[in-house]
Amino acid sequence: MTIKMVKSDKKCELLIEGRLDTSTSEEAEQIFMMAAERYETVVLNLERMDYISSAGLRALKRLHITMKKKEGEMVLKNVNRLVMEVFEMTGFAGLFSFS
Repeated sequence: MTIKMVKSDKKCELLIEGRLDTSTSEEAEQIFMMAAERYETVVLNLERMDYISSAGLRALKRLHITMKKKEGEMVLKNVNRLVMEVFEMTGFAGLFSFS
């Protein structure tokens, strides 16, 4: 998994590529929390993310909760079909905002 950050004043976009699973979720969560501390809006571009496990879902949920507590926003965009199916099966599709 790789994560590239594109920054602006109050918003950052994280381009996630590869698998967000048990072996990568801890590193991803550290990056997510750093972005949550610094920005009002965190956009996760999932166009090149091809797999998410329950550990990855937990990292996304933690980011979502952190952003909500600080009255910020987390947005997911370019979610591929397979990852969206996981969000729908787990109920996360109703939790997150998509663009």
